[in-house]
Amino acid sequence: MIQQADISKKYTLDEYIKIDETGTQRHEYYYGKLIPMPGESLMHNEICLRLFLLLHRAFLSSSFKIYVENVKVNIEGESIYLYPDITVMKEQPKADLPRKEYIIYQPLLIAEVLSDSTRKYDLTDKLIQYQKISTLQYYLAVEPEKFVVIFYEKEENGNWNAKTYTELNEVINLPLLNANITLGDIYKP
Repeated sequence: MIQQADISKKYTLDEYIKIDETGTQRHEYYYGKLIPMPGESLMHNEICLRLFLLLHRAFLSSSFKIYVENVKVNIEGESIYLYPDITVMKEQPKADLPRKEYIIYQPLLIAEVLSDSTRKYDLTDKLIQYQKISTLQYYLAVEPEKFVVIFYEKEENGNWNAKTYTELNEVINLPLLNANITLGDIYKP
């Protein structure tokens, strides 16, 4: 049976998981409230797939795991569950955490492909929440229709630095993942 969400209602985590498993629309979870996720454009999907393939190739001989779009990430210490476009993790924590078969608890890299409807949300609200995750080292915000990637990297002291890449020959270094990505590879036709 397909579950339809009443976004005016508050849900438990288990109710939320069930709605997202059986419903026709994905939702993010913010302290019991459901936030509907918009559909994506063809270009958005193409960029996500290119990022996945680039990272997959870079990690062939490592134990990093890459997930695309339909996997939730928990904001550490919060009752918040978000859907990044791309998530990279090493392993799930050993601790007994709820619904580990559906939720990533220790991401190392998160990437969001921006759109007109999500740009502000991805670059403010989601970025603020993602930065609370102690294991997160990298956040990529990728413009799908122009050559722009905003790359956030966590320093050893916990502060975040941002750098904007706009040239196709520029290389985004991910030293903790032993990987590099060029803008040309992200945007190649």
